[in-house]
Amino acid sequence: MSASNGSASRRILVAGGLVLVGDPRLRDLRRVDVLIEDGKIIRLAPEVTEPVDEVIDAREHWVIPGFVDTHTTLWQSNMRALTGDWLLDDYFWCIRMNHMLAYTAEDVYAGTYGGAVAQLDAGVTCTVDFSHCVNTPEHADAGVQGIIDAGGRAVWCYGFWSPSPRTPAFASIEERFADARRIASTYFPTRDGRVTFGVSPTEMFRASYEQIKNEFLVGRETGGLVHPHTNTRWRPGARSDIEVWHEQGILWEHQLHAHCNTSTARDFQLLADCGASVSATPETELAMGMGPNIVAQADRAGLNVGLGADIQANNSPDSLTSMRLALQTSRANAVHPVLGEAEAGDRGEISLRTEDVLHYQTLGGARGLGLGDVCGSLEVGKAADLVLIDTRTPRLRPVIDPVAAIVLQVTVADIATVMVGGRVVKRQGTLDPVLSERATRLLQESASRIEAVVESRGGWKPPRPEVAANPNHGGVASVGEVAVI
Repeated sequence: MSASNGSASRRILVAGGLVLVGDPRLRDLRRVDVLIEDGKIIRLAPEVTEPVDEVIDAREHWVIPGFVDTHTTLWQSNMRALTGDWLLDDYFWCIRMNHMLAYTAEDVYAGTYGGAVAQLDAGVTCTVDFSHCVNTPEHADAGVQGIIDAGGRAVWCYGFWSPSPRTPAFASIEERFADARRIASTYFPTRDGRVTFGVSPTEMFRASYEQIKNEFLVGRETGGLVHPHTNTRWRPGARSDIEVWHEQGILWEHQLHAHCNTSTARDFQLLADCGASVSATPETELAMGMGPNIVAQADRAGLNVGLGADIQANNSPDSLTSMRLALQTSRANAVHPVLGEAEAGDRGEISLRTEDVLHYQTLGGARGLGLGDVCGSLEVGKAADLVLIDTRTPRLRPVIDPVAAIVLQVTVADIATVMVGGRVVKRQGTLDPVLSERATRLLQESASRIEAVVESRGGWKPPRPEVAANPNHGGVASVGEVAVI
């Protein structure tokens, strides 16, 4: 089965709304109708009167592009809020080294499908799934099928990580490479489907440099997005991931680098020079002590910047939280150096504006996925991936600055209608009951089964082992790292 487009063929008119047209950074808000045909926007004009199959009343609504989440791990959605009080090594030891081994292929399907449906409910119409619970080929099939069945737009990334030797279905990394090629050719024979292919390489220091280089090259061979975790933690004395990859000649345009919290100005310039993009996930990065928010610095370096909610085992699936945290932590970082100055009123310049983070969460993210000509903004010729925000609440009145209100004050409860490729998946505040009921059932059934297995293996938080410092960097111990010679 291939990841087909799945767009609607009916003519739909979204009428009477205040529409955010083009790049959100332009703040171009117009009172226009949106005419949709074959899943695409064919007209943006006042009072369209052509015959249509359906009219969606958008009066008293803001109409914006669907959110684009540029980094998430959907298979973990059946462990919601588990990691709320964990640090990064707790997460790695408990989930990556232990709990993922309790997952059957059916559990991967349930988590992926349920997590993707939860995103739709929150107005996320396009996502990147960093899918690294590939214990067997059947686990990979299940992840792909889950995200296809959910109905959103996505890039599904085959994760090469393995807590080997406890995943015996693959005797070598070459067998994983062959399986990734199988997935790419079976489900993604073309690059223009609603769901497309990518790869997620193993983190540096968790495999040899040569293996990780070859993982990148499988992505290039298959034409997929290469989506690594990059410079995710401070290691005194360690070399930058980006510097190593630059020397190896494996940086190119169709790459989306997640986190990048310890990256330098030179790192960002190297990524910008090759046309790569970055994704920040401020909620996880703050909670797990991964380092400072990088969005403003990366943006100034000329990079496409996106935002992601990351792990639903820790965070909610909505982009509204990601935007707020990105905005306010960037402002705090910019202001901090001047707080001790004698002139208390001199607080520096605003580092980011509300339209900047709305851009990251929509068009910037879409460009990072290689989908900037498909989605991320409301323009003629683009996919009808859009969100209607109901403003009929005292929480959103008076309307002084709609863009600021969208970023700072809108909640998931205000997201009334969500459309992907012309297909309505949420209407008047209610998620499609078929999607909602199936996702809820699968998540609950899977979670119960996983919990029973986890409890038999030492519980949700088994004791973390003592680890020795990795000889490749200056003394920071980390679970599951390997020496790189």
